[in-house]
Amino acid sequence: MVPIRGILVLALLGVLCGCSAPASAPPAPPPSAKVGFGGPDPSPPPAAPVDEAMFRTPSKNIACALTPSNVRCDIVTKSWRPPDKPADCDLDWGNGLAISDGEATLTCAGDTLIGTSETTLAYGDALRSGSVRCDSADTGLTCKDEKTGHGFTLASAAYRVF
Repeated sequence: MVPIRGILVLALLGVLCGCSAPASAPPAPPPSAKVGFGGPDPSPPPAAPVDEAMFRTPSKNIACALTPSNVRCDIVTKSWRPPDKPADCDLDWGNGLAISDGEATLTCAGDTLIGTSETTLAYGDALRSGSVRCDSADTGLTCKDEKTGHGFTLASAAYRVF
């Protein structure tokens, strides 16, 4: 006769090693390769469609004007420096980024969008006008012409044109 204590030990071992699971139970899936790495969301959130929009980021550091084929975003405070001013720019250089004619570039402008909008594009939200989409994140603002694939990411710490 097996003592009760022995039966409890055997039962506990069976549970711990998974021996008591029914044969039809599927194995647990392996963890995602992106777990803990903050990889890009495979499906971006839907973008709210607009004809045109003037908006700013929640930090109020970036202000933009969005139209069906163009976007311009100006930045108040940045720790990066733009490349040297091109000879064909007679205005202020590199205080923002723009998409025009499907290409992304630094701005050459004699005005500013800063202070022109009370509408805030919350972090995690997106707007689309025509082929141009802008996504707001706490790491920066990304705008892209989805027809050409060209765009930019703008933030106080850095910018990137693609």
